Amino acid sequence: MPIKLILIRHGESDSNAQRKFSGFQDVGLTEKGIWQAERLSYRLKKVPVDAVYCSDLKRAIHTADIVFGNRNIDMLINPNLREMNFGIWEGKTFEEIKLKEGAKFTSWIENPDERSIIPQGESLAILNERVMAEVNRILQEHKDKEIDKTIAIVCHGGAIRMILCNALNLELKNLWYIQQKSTALNVIDYYDDRGVISLLNDTAHLEDWWENGLKANTEKKKDE
Repeated sequence: MPIKLILIRHGESDSNAQRKFSGFQDVGLTEKGIWQAERLSYRLKKVPVDAVYCSDLKRAIHTADIVFGNRNIDMLINPNLREMNFGIWEGKTFEEIKLKEGAKFTSWIENPDERSIIPQGESLAILNERVMAEVNRILQEHKDKEIDKTIAIVCHGGAIRMILCNALNLELKNLWYIQQKSTALNVIDYYDDRGVISLLNDTAHLEDWWENGLKANTEKKKDE
């Protein structure tokens, strides 16, 4: 039976709002990030989930707690699900790095490869090895030919892009062509020999039309 893997990027963090690289830095959610996670929680409240795994960084833990904390499910914290380590770039804005690093920054964005060009940072190969080893372990742990399973992983944009690249059989250097917005929802159905992506970077729960529908539904229930 297939395993449904729900991948969730954390809500907006302080570093996201300031356009800074955070990576391994442990930054918290903004008020907007908390609101985003609350909206996603409402969207997923009727979706059954068998297990929740989460990065050990507090922006991911806080998001996971908002989305799944009211369920009777153990939330398993794992540092291997962390964001990419951006080395000496962490805590600096994109603009600061562009000014200081120039061509190196442009090269990293446009043509990343398996070698790290960020001092003290991770390469794509190391990120891939770290994240996919954990994802494969999780999938193997929940593999059951008799029962469908739904697993949620709450982590980071870079880590999720890497998982999606593997599911799509893309070269690692293509990960920056995949958008991942705050609280983006992704779904991969894993069969014995492949992963099939059925949802990608979905943030419908943050759109005005969705909010209007939510308000209308809430007001209708009050009148009943």
